[in-house]
Amino acid sequence: MTNLPAVPPSEERSRDVLCLGLNAADHLCLIPHRPEWGGKLRMKTLTTMGGGQAATAACALGRLGWRVAYAGVCGDDDPGRQAGPWLRECGVDPAGLLVRPGTGSQQAFIMVEERSGERTIIWTRDEACRLEPEDLDEKLIASARVLHLDGHFWQASIAAARLAKAHGLLVSLDAERIFAGTEELISLCDVVMGCEDFAQRLFGIENPERALGRLAGLGPAWVGRTLGRGGAEMLVEGRRYFAPGFAVDTVDTTGAGDVFHAGLVHAILLGQDPGTALTTANALAAISTTGLGGRAALATRPQLEAFLASHPRRA
Repeated sequence: MTNLPAVPPSEERSRDVLCLGLNAADHLCLIPHRPEWGGKLRMKTLTTMGGGQAATAACALGRLGWRVAYAGVCGDDDPGRQAGPWLRECGVDPAGLLVRPGTGSQQAFIMVEERSGERTIIWTRDEACRLEPEDLDEKLIASARVLHLDGHFWQASIAAARLAKAHGLLVSLDAERIFAGTEELISLCDVVMGCEDFAQRLFGIENPERALGRLAGLGPAWVGRTLGRGGAEMLVEGRRYFAPGFAVDTVDTTGAGDVFHAGLVHAILLGQDPGTALTTANALAAISTTGLGGRAALATRPQLEAFLASHPRRA
């Protein structure tokens, strides 16, 4: 039993998932070690690709073969002109991508340390480049089975979640940021997976188990947190589920969390139980870290299945 609301049958909807939230242009440089402040360091590799939490999750789901659309906003600058093509490369329909004239798209400059795969991100976004509730396309939302949100543009996210519930979609949230409407948004979601300390920060509770309990009290059927390389845990009907991470040759951890959430949505669409779903999401995220950039090593469904078959689930 998944304990989740039933997802609408695929034959009733033209899309499986709509991902709503951020897209970005990621400029990644691989460096041999962390630079000293004020010094100089020669990078080993430089590459640019699409990024952003919801957009990268959409790309991961597209690579897995799901019918995916993206809704978000970009500027009319060079990075904005690339946002749609980058999504299409992964099989994602940018049907809800709004171009906001005269604004700058989000861009991130990411230094990735070669030895550890850990990254440092410096980003910028024009505050006028944002999605508003009036920008939402109700028909686009109603065409999907699952709505996945990354919590950015929170007023639009709340409005989208309300429309999704009215049309019978399952709503998933990648929870990291805390804003004025956070608790309201959570109450509209069925699945809320936060970063490691999200629930603790939200409620001001030091104990992570108690914090997850408070999170569940807001209404979601599945609540949990990601633990980086350590895996992920979830609380469902008072029962704790935990799945450890997978050991891989990590190149870059950029986007791994975004891909984890895509893996969780993938597992839910397949009807997996909470423990199996966590393992599936961990596996997809682990594979993604073997390339430079969040979209460089997105697994296809056969690749994910082969990885899981060769890496038995650990208790």
